[in-house]
Amino acid sequence: MTMRPGTLATSHRLLAPRIAYVVGTRSPAGEANLIPVSNVTSVSTDPEQVLLAIYKNWTTYDNLSVASGFTLSVPSADQREGVWKLGARYSRYDFPNRTAKLHASKVRLTDDADSFGPILSDGLGWLSCRIVQRLDAGGNHGIFIGEVVHVEFNDDVYASDGTPVVNPRPLMQVTGNLFTTAGGTSSIPFGQ
Repeated sequence: MTMRPGTLATSHRLLAPRIAYVVGTRSPAGEANLIPVSNVTSVSTDPEQVLLAIYKNWTTYDNLSVASGFTLSVPSADQREGVWKLGARYSRYDFPNRTAKLHASKVRLTDDADSFGPILSDGLGWLSCRIVQRLDAGGNHGIFIGEVVHVEFNDDVYASDGTPVVNPRPLMQVTGNLFTTAGGTSSIPFGQ
C-alpha cells in the first residue's frame, strides 16, 4: 500500500462517510426549513449535547443565529433522493421557495411536533435541541451546540433504550452526490 499527498481543500473527505442528518429550523417569521447536514457530532453525554457546523451563506445559519433551538432528524438510506433534494443549494435543485422544496422532496415531515423546527416523521428518529452556544472559529461555517431536550426513536428500528433491534441503515454521505449506508451490524464481548 502506498500513500500520496492530497490537497488541503479536500482533507475533510478523509472524515467520510458521515451520517447525513436533517436539520430543522424556523425563520424569525416562523417559516419552516429543512436541510441535510453531515457536520454533526455528540460533544457531551451529561448533559446530552450535539454540535453542528452550518455554512454561513445558508438560510439555516441565519435562522440558527437567532433561534432558540433546532431539530435533528436521522434519515434512513431509503430516503436518499428526498434528502438530496432538501439540500437544494448544494445539490443544484432550483425551487421557487422553501415550501416548494419541502413538497418536492416528498419526505414525510411533521411541522407541529416541535417548536424549534420540522422533523422527518418516518426517519430513524429525531432530537429537539435548545441552543446553548454559538461559536465562530473564523472559517466558512458557524458552530452551534445544542442540548437535547427531547428524543424520539423509530420503534421499528430501536428498542426503548435506543439500542438498534435491526441494522439502522442511516443515510451516509461520502462526498457530493456519493452516498452509502452502514453494512451489517455485529457485536463483540466486553472485556472482563
